[in-house]
Amino acid sequence: MKKLLTYTVVVTVVIANLFCNYTTTPALERTEFVSLTDSIHYAGMNSCKECHQSIYDSYIQTGMGKSFEKASKKKSSADFSNSKIYDKFKDLYYQSFWNGDSLQFMEYRLYKGDTIHKRIETVHYIVGSGQHTNSHMVVTNGYFNQAPMTFYTQKKKWDFPPGFEDGHNTRFNRLIGLECMTCHNSYPEFVEGSVNKFESVPEGISCERCHGPGSAHVAEKQAGKLVDISQKIDFSIVNPAKLSIEKQFDICQRCHVQGNAVLRKRKSFYDFLPGMKLSDVMNVFMPVYSNSSEHIMASHAERLKLSQCYLQTTQKISADKNLSNQLRPYKNALTCVTCHNPHISVKSTGIDHFNNTCKNCHSEGKSMKCSADKKLLESKQNNCVSCHMPKSGATDIPHVSVTEHFIRKPISEKEFSAIKNFVTISCINNPNVEQLERGRAYISYCEKFELGKMALDSAKKYLMTKHQMK
Repeated sequence: MKKLLTYTVVVTVVIANLFCNYTTTPALERTEFVSLTDSIHYAGMNSCKECHQSIYDSYIQTGMGKSFEKASKKKSSADFSNSKIYDKFKDLYYQSFWNGDSLQFMEYRLYKGDTIHKRIETVHYIVGSGQHTNSHMVVTNGYFNQAPMTFYTQKKKWDFPPGFEDGHNTRFNRLIGLECMTCHNSYPEFVEGSVNKFESVPEGISCERCHGPGSAHVAEKQAGKLVDISQKIDFSIVNPAKLSIEKQFDICQRCHVQGNAVLRKRKSFYDFLPGMKLSDVMNVFMPVYSNSSEHIMASHAERLKLSQCYLQTTQKISADKNLSNQLRPYKNALTCVTCHNPHISVKSTGIDHFNNTCKNCHSEGKSMKCSADKKLLESKQNNCVSCHMPKSGATDIPHVSVTEHFIRKPISEKEFSAIKNFVTISCINNPNVEQLERGRAYISYCEKFELGKMALDSAKKYLMTKHQMK
């Protein structure tokens, strides 16, 4: 009993000293974000909104805030008046309907007017804010699969999800793994060893996906430890506005560069935290075509990086240490958050906000004013975005129109529709990617996208080069 009491006292003293040492460290003395240490955990959005209620109320109306929810009539953006689709390759019909408050999909086959096959599945989750699509997930004993029906909100049309068309309909068997889940949602409780089983999943992308684990921040603010963030960086939480341009981009690129993510050795899709370099966790590869008009749905960051607006402003900051060391370095460059406030829905952001960003550099009295004919400008109502960032279809998702983020002079229809020959693959988030990683990427492309001999030959080239260098 005496030994137990002594042990308890010692442990208590040690814990107390650790706590005191942590809590008494002046926040202003730090030079690194504490959220990058293993001892800090996620606090949850309810903790965030205790102090940031107005930001929370606005954020949950954004595409990220509405990215993933349980299936309900309130969540669904679909029109159910004409919800039947047909797979001619498998001779299967699909129809969606509400059975009370339960969203259900029916798969059936007809023969001479009679139903010879019928299967009804309940939809448990709806993926997507409804700005472009609503996709649907079915859960069986914790295993997540994508259902074979998607509603395309811009066209108000039901059709197969991307990858299910042209004879590739996997019915209710497409596995939803950790890579998919962690871009469309906050981090779930994944069952290791499985492909698509989850103990639990959150609903929507939370604050901490961009700001990092917040337990230290919550503890310090509750203890009254405040930082004048107009003058200093509060290292108890990541504010992406205070990061270097490269690390700020990496937060966006974690999900807004839709490519082939190749994890580093011993890394998982959980490991990237705001404030880190994305290339320390994964390298994201995308195909390069001879025609730069080729782009996919979630390629916003990659396309923006092709723009002279981005290249010239960021190069200027990189060359000027005084600019790169400022409290908010992105203010002098064109980055994602120059135009997009992540806390405010793009639907409620007026077009004037985006055009005014352009006019900061391109206006009367400045060296780079718009060279377009005045009559054309009048016909376009001086809308820079409509000409230089036109909406177009994505090559990977049907029935959607997305804003092109490669800012450039308008190109002709002939240029846009020119033959697109595959050239190579490029690592979007790591220009100095190693030969070995490039070889692994080609193998991954072969496995995921069935590129066949071309991908394997390229993989052999890079892997053999690495082997010969040893």
